[in-house]
Amino acid sequence: MGFEELSKRGWQGKVFLVLAGIILALVLCEGGLRLFGIEYLQFYEFDPVLGSRLRPGLEGYWLKEGGGYVSINSDGLRDREHTTKKPPHTLRVAVLGDSYTEAMQVNQEETFWAVMEKELQSCANLRGRTIEVINFGQAGFGTTQELLALRHRAWKYSPDIVLLAFSTGNDISDNSRVLNQKGYESFYFFQGDELVLDDSRTKRAEEKWLSYQKNRNWLGDFYAWRQDNIRLLQVIRQAQRIVQEWWPPQGARAEAKVAGQRTEAGLFTDIYREPTAEVWQEAWRVTESVLLMMRDEIAQKGAKLYVVGLTNRYQVHPDVAVRTEFAKKLGVDDLFYPDRRLARFCQAHDIPVLLLAPLFQDYATQNNVFLHGFVHGLRNNLGAGHWNQNGHCLAGQTIAKWLCPQLN
Repeated sequence: MGFEELSKRGWQGKVFLVLAGIILALVLCEGGLRLFGIEYLQFYEFDPVLGSRLRPGLEGYWLKEGGGYVSINSDGLRDREHTTKKPPHTLRVAVLGDSYTEAMQVNQEETFWAVMEKELQSCANLRGRTIEVINFGQAGFGTTQELLALRHRAWKYSPDIVLLAFSTGNDISDNSRVLNQKGYESFYFFQGDELVLDDSRTKRAEEKWLSYQKNRNWLGDFYAWRQDNIRLLQVIRQAQRIVQEWWPPQGARAEAKVAGQRTEAGLFTDIYREPTAEVWQEAWRVTESVLLMMRDEIAQKGAKLYVVGLTNRYQVHPDVAVRTEFAKKLGVDDLFYPDRRLARFCQAHDIPVLLLAPLFQDYATQNNVFLHGFVHGLRNNLGAGHWNQNGHCLAGQTIAKWLCPQLN
């Protein structure tokens, strides 16, 4: 055996050892992620009406915030299974909302709508009936998507009550074609005095989706499978998303600056004051008009609409100094402008409304407790983000106590 052949075999052996080491490292990483329960599943898929929907049958942990165990039922709802036909002697409540209602951050039994259902079981006004709450909330929904979800998803369950969980933090901006640039949603806008639905973004996305489905082959199926089953790829994808959130494209930064300043992802500080910019005046006008459309449609179906105004983190921070400093920075007297405006509008149009923000602020201050944010593993966003278990529990109990006397 010559020197050249020995050298060649030595080189091949080194390559083999390097490849084997890389494969072993990847296998160990994958095993470690599974051992510690780390996963970042893609819970959403395209929907031709709503722009997106939850994937039926998928379940796993939500680790982007909090750490709730999430299971999606066969109808694509973050909820248990429900029969389409309403059982006898049952009062059904359909809950509409966004990420606060979807509530991926906590376990299902800890969500405000689950707590509310449990609390209402003992309501004397039920008169022997069973209360059944069905959750139609989904992250990213504005009032328009909530109305479309009511039409295309909720009515088949024949609800007696529709509870709209209104997020003052981003529902108004999510209803604007200018302020909301993040998805495939449809939007209402005014053409003169007529409210018109613009579904152009959804239609364009549907064309791409149909083309993809038509030309999909085994390679596409394998790609989808590996994203669902290989934890390492999920972690890499999540890291990419975090980088994109921290350093958005230059165009997106400029767009956000024109629209208004954000306090965190998706939340504009402009909601805390009377709107002067035309884009915000239009956003409020559209929002209030869609609320009226929802009220009228619900009444025509023989059901009843109830609106609950949710909270934003600075409104209910337990430290008075933090709230005061934030309000001072914005140049406003307090942080309840969107709540007061929502209440005035609902009261003027005979829509029962409950504002949680003032109640939550009092509770947080008196008990020195955070109602937003989590300490989970190495991550700590206490006081920011979505409701934690304390927030959901307080919301569920408060809504049930308010709703019970109104049931008939």
